[in-house]
Amino acid sequence: MGRLKELRRGRGLTQEGLANEIGTSQQTISRIENNEDMIPTDLLVKLAKFYNVSADYIMSLTNEKYNHTGGDRMMQYVESYSDDFTLYDGLSTENKEVVKAVIGTLTRLQEESEKAAAAQKS
Repeated sequence: MGRLKELRRGRGLTQEGLANEIGTSQQTISRIENNEDMIPTDLLVKLAKFYNVSADYIMSLTNEKYNHTGGDRMMQYVESYSDDFTLYDGLSTENKEVVKAVIGTLTRLQEESEKAAAAQKS
């Protein structure tokens, strides 16, 4: 998360200072900045509000700090699936890996099904 470190340093904050500002731990900030952990959705929203930038910018989906079109894709996504993200965030690391594996398998099966359907049309 280079952007998060850049934003934090731009404000002259330490990891501990940022953690205190947004109500989390220094360890959480460190793990996110070092790409050891994903940003929990509730923390992503807090960070976007704290820095007054779009979630897309924090996640490096855009180079524009502010969304001028009025529709921050990441924020819309987070809002749409916030209950699901909350459930996921509450899972153990082991169960999160199971969810990722299931999603990977379902994605692969869907792709295979779509390829087969396209082949039948040909």
